Amino acid sequence: MHSSGNLQSNLSGGYDHYDTGLISSGYSKTRRMSVTNAGQRGNILLDALPADLRAAMEPSLRPVVLTKEQFLFQEDDRLDFVYFPDSAVVSEFKMLDDGRMVEIAVTGREGAIGLSSVYSESHLAPNFTQVSQAGSARKISAQTFEKLLRSNEKLRDNLSRFVDQYIRQISQKAICNMYHSVKERLCTWLLMIQDRSHKEILNVTHEQIARSLGIYRPSATSIALELRRGGSIQYGRGAVAILDRQLLESDACTCYRRLSTAY
Repeated sequence: MHSSGNLQSNLSGGYDHYDTGLISSGYSKTRRMSVTNAGQRGNILLDALPADLRAAMEPSLRPVVLTKEQFLFQEDDRLDFVYFPDSAVVSEFKMLDDGRMVEIAVTGREGAIGLSSVYSESHLAPNFTQVSQAGSARKISAQTFEKLLRSNEKLRDNLSRFVDQYIRQISQKAICNMYHSVKERLCTWLLMIQDRSHKEILNVTHEQIARSLGIYRPSATSIALELRRGGSIQYGRGAVAILDRQLLESDACTCYRRLSTAY
């Protein structure tokens, strides 16, 4: 296993090198099992559609690369596109009265972003929507997608299942933000991000953690340091590695088990 100093250096200096080192240096079996699907890419919602429906949608889907912290929508923006993440992870935020933002939902390859465009008359974004983990996605014109939705029952059925889980996630996060400790919430958040990105190393800063949890940066730094001392994570500049997933899950709140079961 790398020393703490080497881990810090590798995290700051090169993700690929650090990623290879973690695997070759003998990660626990539990940790390695958590990334066995890392090679699987593609949006689950799209992949679950019948072949003929996927073929009908294909000409209208444009591949895009989403960069970290890119805003897809800001509150009250017109929703012109629906995004289907393949490897990217996207967060939705609400602005608090004091100017802080708090994450209310996180979506990866299991779902879609911008569905309010087909479910609301205003076609305006209800939340701030920002890329949490860079990666690939596909987007389709909201107008085109709405037409497809009207004429395809199977598409409506698949979409309704995701929307149901999305609503459950928002409800669970509301409870989580109100009743659970910052440490529990941070553990849950890191696990949810990794589940959706399948990345060995998460491109995460303390500022991003603070923004997502609706806390101040010193609190995020303090909890991250506690988790590092406990051995569940290691972090450097702009990156977090989960060293012991089982330990991190034990520190996460009950929301993670409920949300991960649905996911």
